[in-house]
Amino acid sequence: MSTSQSSPSASKAVSKEQQIFEFTKRKRWADLLITELNDVITLVLSETCQVLYCGNAVTELLGWRDDELADSYLIELMNPDDRTSFQLMFMQSISNNTEILAYCRLQCKNDFYVCSDYTSAPREVLFEIKGHPHFLPDSTKFLCYFAMAKPYPSRNTAMLNTFLELKMENERLQQRILELRTQSATLSAAEPMPFSQPHPRAPLPHGYYGRYEDMGNGTPGTPIVGFDTNVVVSAPRLGEDDEGDANGPRNTKRLKRVYGTEQHVCVTCGRTDSPEWRKGPTGPKTLCNACGLRWAKKVRKTGEAEGEGDITQQASGSGTVF
Repeated sequence: MSTSQSSPSASKAVSKEQQIFEFTKRKRWADLLITELNDVITLVLSETCQVLYCGNAVTELLGWRDDELADSYLIELMNPDDRTSFQLMFMQSISNNTEILAYCRLQCKNDFYVCSDYTSAPREVLFEIKGHPHFLPDSTKFLCYFAMAKPYPSRNTAMLNTFLELKMENERLQQRILELRTQSATLSAAEPMPFSQPHPRAPLPHGYYGRYEDMGNGTPGTPIVGFDTNVVVSAPRLGEDDEGDANGPRNTKRLKRVYGTEQHVCVTCGRTDSPEWRKGPTGPKTLCNACGLRWAKKVRKTGEAEGEGDITQQASGSGTVF
């Protein structure tokens, strides 16, 4: 049993060794390894921290292309607060031929973090940078500086930072909305009431408008609702026909209507926003469009009834003569 159990583990170990051996036997396996790294940025720097080579992973992690960072300085990509300390550690590492371990915030490209979705990267990402200088064998001549930069500690932290930044921005916008609403309420309370708004209605005693209250929609004896006496009812102009006169067509050559601060009030229903005003028993433009049509129709029916009565009386009188 022990032999059968140990054989699978031994075969797995042999297969792993064969895979590693086969990978290292491939042509340009080192180039493939560096190219396929997607979570670590490979850097080759000069003595002045100028970027001589940059791996392709910088596009996925920071949004920059490798050719955009070539011949530029790594210090310019860092946060201003981290530049002095990193440059000091970098120079000491070269002078003492020692390794470096630094933590710096690298800036992302603008179109990389300004996206329509909420899963974009933050403006800066904290990186862990490890590196060491490279000299000629048995010499003190400096050739280049090899460095590896990877996000610290993980991408989850970057997503958490993005969430916190968005939450803080949301709180700031909510506070701004609250301030604007408060200012709007204060301004609306300080402004006077516009003249176009209707005045508060108050019940008036019976008979305030005379006998015309029997012609409205309400029953006789119901109080009519009135408005403030400051409302001006415009009088007809000279040479201008009444708009709602049922006896003839409207005058097409009347003067142009001049809109001022005057406001008409219907003596029946109390409306002030009627599109047209018609003639009533108390004068022109004292009824709204609906009430004026009803009143004109009622007057027309009353006139026809009186005319029929006169004709009947004349016919009966002529019959008695014969």
